[in-house]
Amino acid sequence: MKIYSKLFILLAAMAIISSCAKKEETLTPSNINLTYKLPQGNNAFDQTIVNYYKTYGSYMLYQFTERDAYWTPTGWKRPVLNDAAGSWSGIDVSPAETSAVEAQVDLINKSLFTLYPAAFLKKYLPAKLLLCNKVDSIYTTFVFTPTYVTNKNIKKIPAFYSYDNIYINYGNSTVAQLTAAEKLAFLARLNQVFFQSINERGMILPSVEFMNSADYASTNSTQAVAYSKGLIANSNNTITPTADWNAYMMAMVTLSEADLNRSVVNTDKSAAGILNATKDSNGIIKKRYAIVRNYFINNFQVDLQAIGNKARGL
Repeated sequence: MKIYSKLFILLAAMAIISSCAKKEETLTPSNINLTYKLPQGNNAFDQTIVNYYKTYGSYMLYQFTERDAYWTPTGWKRPVLNDAAGSWSGIDVSPAETSAVEAQVDLINKSLFTLYPAAFLKKYLPAKLLLCNKVDSIYTTFVFTPTYVTNKNIKKIPAFYSYDNIYINYGNSTVAQLTAAEKLAFLARLNQVFFQSINERGMILPSVEFMNSADYASTNSTQAVAYSKGLIANSNNTITPTADWNAYMMAMVTLSEADLNRSVVNTDKSAAGILNATKDSNGIIKKRYAIVRNYFINNFQVDLQAIGNKARGL
């Protein structure tokens, strides 16, 4: 009996082990690349890209698939016609031309990498920087003639963010022909998109000091009322601390100090003029602006306003 008992126990144990192995197999995704291979070629710039990956931990890819560009956990984001609404939306991209990658990577370095400490980029860059020959915003305009017509429109943009990607334009011959003004516009857009990606991923949350420095409990009947309370996010009766924190970050990254200090009517919902008494009637915005700016300087050695100034050519 003892022999049979031991045999039964051994067989049961083997069955459990086999069952666990099968469960583990079912949990492993198939045909999905979770990592990328660098270098992607044997060009001189490939080693530069490898070095950036070692420093920042983000893949710069000039060869990528549609899945790399358009897949997200909620579905594919390739621009498609919405049959129900008869409208287009999304971003259309294609891989960079190899001949332009070296100049494109140098442009990215000057417009993004050199503006931040390596530790900040390593922590907050998304997984992939896709080097693109084109980054096109696809959108619809509606025309009411004798019949209802929708038009598909294409607008070329310098950069865009989606899920774990930043799509970056100028991976073509135009990269060598950019004017000083176009390079500034590229710098401004790329840094704006970088912080949009940080905000949408919820990676830098409002500080306690910031949350305690304004009244978020009461509603705001107008944008002017919100400004008077130190709130700068677009007013829809209530504003959350996170939306407001993000709005302060974006104001500094996208506008110069001169832009923020000029007089702009308090019905205007842009960040322009938020430090001027016309919008900042009680001086609260200026105090909260200092909280956010100092938070980034003290914790990350990043001066957000210096980036906004640089994007404006200052």
